[in-house]
Amino acid sequence: MLRAAAQIINTKGVLALTLEAVAKEAKISKGGLFYHFATKDELMKGMNDFIMHNFFDDLERITKDDPRHNGKWTRAYTNLTFNLLDNEFEMNLAFLSAIATSPDLVKSMARDLKVLQNHIENDQINPIVSTVIRLAVDGMYFNQLYGLNLNEDVRDQVLNYLLSLTEEEK
Repeated sequence: MLRAAAQIINTKGVLALTLEAVAKEAKISKGGLFYHFATKDELMKGMNDFIMHNFFDDLERITKDDPRHNGKWTRAYTNLTFNLLDNEFEMNLAFLSAIATSPDLVKSMARDLKVLQNHIENDQINPIVSTVIRLAVDGMYFNQLYGLNLNEDVRDQVLNYLLSLTEEEK
């Protein structure tokens, strides 16, 4: 259902997102969709919850698996965000389009990202360096969502450079 909603947003725009359109795209009954999402706002909240929950679960898993303590949150955020652009591009594009129309979702996302920023600032590397890395990663993320893709070689070099900055100690 969430992927169907993303497909509608990406092909027809957020204004075309209706529960009826999602049910049709997902090939389920409207009643089946209403069981999970009674309103369009609930559907968009579901997209937000799905993306942010999966993102933070993945961050937690990656940081726990990282044997190096310094910079692990910054490395995890960097790798995961670059990976999202490769694997979850359509869902992220739809999600950002959807939240643009919902101040409550923007506030919810901001709360989640403040938690992330706290981890990054306390990542046992220089907090200015870790914050600059996060901002650069955010820039890459939006750059690609806007279709301004770097060639693969430059993109990989940027990723490797940002990751190398996480190796310094505080």
